[in-house]
Formats: sequence, C-alpha cells, structure tokens
Amino acid sequence: MESLLTPNALQSAIHAALRAWDAPDVSPKSLMEGLLLVSVQRQQIGEAETPMLRRLATNRVLLAGISVLETQDKTLARVLQARFIDKNKLFVVANKLNVSEHTVSRMQRTAIERLADVIHSQEMALRAEQGQGIEGRLPPASYTQLFEFETAHDELTALLSQQNRPWIVALTGLGGIGKTALADSVVRQLVHQLVFADVIWVRAVVQGMDGRSRPAHLPYEDLIITLARHFWPDVADNFPFPQRVTQVKQVLKERPFLIVIDNLESDTDTAYLLAHLNDLTSPSKFLLTSRVRPTEQVTVFNFPITELPLAAASDLLRYHAQEIGVHAMRTATSKDLTDIYQVVGGNPLALKLVVSLLDLLSLTQILTALTHNQAGPIEDLYRHIYWQSWQMLSPAARSILQAMPLVAEAGGAPDYLRAISDLSKAEFWPALQELRHRSLLEVRGTLHEKRYGIHRLTESFLQTEIIHWPLEETTA
Repeated sequence: MESLLTPNALQSAIHAALRAWDAPDVSPKSLMEGLLLVSVQRQQIGEAETPMLRRLATNRVLLAGISVLETQDKTLARVLQARFIDKNKLFVVANKLNVSEHTVSRMQRTAIERLADVIHSQEMALRAEQGQGIEGRLPPASYTQLFEFETAHDELTALLSQQNRPWIVALTGLGGIGKTALADSVVRQLVHQLVFADVIWVRAVVQGMDGRSRPAHLPYEDLIITLARHFWPDVADNFPFPQRVTQVKQVLKERPFLIVIDNLESDTDTAYLLAHLNDLTSPSKFLLTSRVRPTEQVTVFNFPITELPLAAASDLLRYHAQEIGVHAMRTATSKDLTDIYQVVGGNPLALKLVVSLLDLLSLTQILTALTHNQAGPIEDLYRHIYWQSWQMLSPAARSILQAMPLVAEAGGAPDYLRAISDLSKAEFWPALQELRHRSLLEVRGTLHEKRYGIHRLTESFLQTEIIHWPLEETTA
C-alpha cells in the first residue's frame, strides 16, 4: 500500500474514508491504515476488532481533524460535515450555503486538502512523540561516532525494515568489535521511522553474581519475564510462566515489535534461545548480538562483524584521543598509527584501551610491552592491555573496578557502586571519571537514571587475573 504521508495519497485516502463514513468497508485505503493516528485509536477502543469498530477508529481521526479545521475555516468544516457525515447531496449543501453546486464542489476539494494538511501535521507530531518515547527507553549509546559501518548499517537497516524474513538476525563477532554499537545505531534509526510498534532492548545475563555460567534455559526465561513486565507492568508477575509465554507470543504475533537481545556469549545460551525464538516471530523480529556464530540448523540470518581496516582504525584512534583528552595523539604520524594497527589490529575496544594509556605511557612503551609478550589471539591481547591499564589506576579506581563483577548486567547505580567499593563521595566521583577516561567503564541506564557497568572482556580480566590472584600480585 502506498505511504499515506505523501499529499496526494493522504488526500485520496481521506476522501475515500469520508465517503465510507458509516459503511462496513474494510479496504485499507478507506480505513487510512498505515497512519499511527488510526492505530492509536484502535488501541484505545480496546475491544475485539470488527469492521464497524475499525471504521469507528478511522472516523475518530477524521472528526479530530475536522475539529481543528473548524478553528481555521468554519465554512470548509461545515461542507465536510454536511456532505459526508450528514450525507447531504451536493445541491442541498449548495442551497444551505446559497452558492452554486460548482462552488460547493470546489470548496469540498479545498476542505479535503486542508484536512489532509491537518491530519498530516497530527500524524507527524504523534510519530515524533512516539519515537522519542521509545528512544528514551533505550540504553544510552556507548559511542559517539561509528567508523566504517556505513555499509553494514544500511544492510542491517534494510533487513530489519522488510516485512518478511529474516525474522531473526544475529550480529556476530569478537568481543569489543562493535556489535552493540552497530545494533544501537540501527535501532535508533528504525525507532524514528516507526517500522515497529515498539523496540525492547534486553541485555542477556550470562553469569550469576559468583561469576559462574547460568543454566542455558534461564536467558530465555528472563526474556519472557522481561517482555511480560513490559507489556503488563502491574500484573505480569502474577502469571505462571506458561501463561506468560502464551500471552507474550500473542502480543508479538499481533503487531510488529523489535526485540534486541544484547550480550550473548556461550554456544548453549545462544542455541537454546534460537530454538525457542522462532515461535515468537512474524511480524515481530529479533536482533541478537553474540560472540557465537549460529549453527546452520537454526533459522537465523548471520550478520558477521569484522575488524576495522587501517584507515578507519586510524580515524577511531584520533577521534577517541580527542574525545577523552589524550593530547599525545595530536602528533601521531601515519607510521605511528600503522604501528598500533599492526600490533593491536582493528578491534575498536582494543584500540580505545591503547589510546587511554597514552597519557601516561609512551607509544613505544605500550607497543614494546605488547610485542614482548607476543599478544596474539584477541583474549591475550586484551589481557596485556588490561594489565597495563590496571597498573596505571589509582587505588580508588581499582576499588570500584574490583567491585564491578558484583554489579548486575544492567549496571549499578552510583550509590550502590560507592557502597560496595567502600569509598567516600570525594573519592568516588573522581575514580569513576578515571575509569571512564581509561575506557574501562560503560554508561548504561536511561535518560533519567544512569547506571554503570563493564564490558564482558573487562569482567573476564578481573575474574581471572585480579580477583582470584593473591593481593600482592595485584599491586603495581
């Protein structure tokens, strides 16, 4: 169906809807389907849909528009009322207004054009309001600019926008490669295009507070509970789990939602989720970020994310240095950037961590240490970079970082972090800023509530290298 947001299409649909004012006509055009205004009216009616109730929702939109038109031009509003709502013939309206039928016909065309302008303005205002509301519930973006993701961004946006398969898309790649950042950027664009009725972002919890892996079925159960609480915040916890599954499935089948499941890691977590998600799709879709490539046996579109090329990595190095105030990068030559790339590669998180060290260590010291330790696989590379970062931290910053594995995946509020790190306010905020400056802390939460967390690779380093080591081995 043609978009109703073009002037000619909207005028034509409004004319068809007015002519079918009290008719049980369910053609999409005469119902002005595709307008968010109509969709909201249908939801407010809140009863099982019938042809007449769908007509009522459309008529409410028309009446609201005519009411606004009346404040602008009472005569034009009167023409629409008389012609389509009161069902008067053209000559009757002409007699009432004491004008010719030709004049009434011209006034009717003008009235429909003006009504289309009113409804278009109302529609765009509602779309902007809804888009802002959905975006306000998303976690804060952990990036300020994307590098070398333009093609991937466009391809992923197109995949999720089409009203058919794939219903499940998995962004896969190494830790720190930028999966969450790409997903976030695409989702924010889709939010304002109103491709989906709503977007719900879920961060997968893959470990318990003790650092041990959780049973594979729990991420799926957490997802259902989260969705149920989103749809029915006041009563969802009263439903038994099988009923939650049934009700969530019904909602996701009625209207298109986009569910983002971020931070999947293990084969078992990913496989169990994928085995159950297909029952919840169509027209709703799922976007996953995972370090694990899905097996060929599951119905999912794999969207791999690769490392940045040298040019994009160089841009990222300079940009991040400027962003966090590392002035040493201003004099970096093309050879310096190439040297970093040859040792570190094009992983965005690893590049940021290296930049964060440059205000205390020289580039030669950093690269020599990494090369001396022969950091090869990405996990080894991170281990060496994290050790260098750890040795540069103040005692207060270390206290916060050591406590971070106790924080839930969604992040911890400042008061909680200060309590578990046993720091005063005077110590806490500078230490928090220090960790942020070192690219060791992620800001999460919403516009009105900030929470702080760490990347899974940072947590892995703390669990294996710091917390479980004797105290004397954690000192610089």
